[in-house]
Amino acid sequence: MRSFVMRSPEIPATRDRILAVALELFSARGYEGTSIRDIAEQMEMTKAAVFYHFPAKEDLLTAMLGPAMARVGGVLEKHGAVHGAQARRELVTALVDVVAEVGPQVVMMLSDPAASGHVRALTGEAAMSSRVGRALLGGEATEPKVAAADRIRAACAVASLPAGVAAWRREHPNEAHLDEDSKGVLVEVVLAVIGEDDRRQSSSPSQSLMSGPATSAV
Repeated sequence: MRSFVMRSPEIPATRDRILAVALELFSARGYEGTSIRDIAEQMEMTKAAVFYHFPAKEDLLTAMLGPAMARVGGVLEKHGAVHGAQARRELVTALVDVVAEVGPQVVMMLSDPAASGHVRALTGEAAMSSRVGRALLGGEATEPKVAAADRIRAACAVASLPAGVAAWRREHPNEAHLDEDSKGVLVEVVLAVIGEDDRRQSSSPSQSLMSGPATSAV
């Protein structure tokens, strides 16, 4: 006869609170700059209690970033490397929805160097911010033949996603999704930063960031 262990309903709630506090501290101090002791003190609990739920700091990061990575990865799988204005608009719109859903702080964490290193070790994949940038540029955002100005555009476009959602959420803290007007504004901002296909295709790696058409809009 099988026996079942009843888990206290407080356990999931405690895990969620630890994750919320860890995210707040990671966002403020960085992953490397935050210790389990810091999290425990903020929670007013012992380090042992935190370790009961998360045996290592890396486990906190995995639990925190896993769902966000899965959602963003799903969008990239669905849309692939985009080519053309309409396909890029659809990708950006989907990314805005995902960032609003998982929270801009989590997406910002994906660009933390130490956190990204852990993610790469865990998944064997490039940093999520690089994957999004490649998709926005048609799949080649980090290849040597892409002009430096285009890589800058890709990085700024990716950064504007969580920044825009964070700005909106400060005014709407209890809403999960942007209203259509606000979403439209953010989509247009990202598209304006990434630029048009023909402008990027005219760029070359030899062009200086200080002159020429490749830098006029940076």
